[in-house]
Amino acid sequence: MWKRLEPKIGNGDIILMHNGAKHTGDSLEYIIKKIKEKNLELVKISDLIYKENYKIDINGTQTK
Repeated sequence: MWKRLEPKIGNGDIILMHNGAKHTGDSLEYIIKKIKEKNLELVKISDLIYKENYKIDINGTQTK
């Protein structure tokens, strides 16, 4: 999994991992470690969403 993910990952990327996939559970700890080694920050999607005083434009982008 990491070999496919590493060349594509960068700042601002959202990684979607399905909890029902065969190897996700086994790979998650390793993938998190490798992301941190690249000095990338892990945040929850819920931390990225404005909860009040926001607008959603025609493209579905949420802004303050």
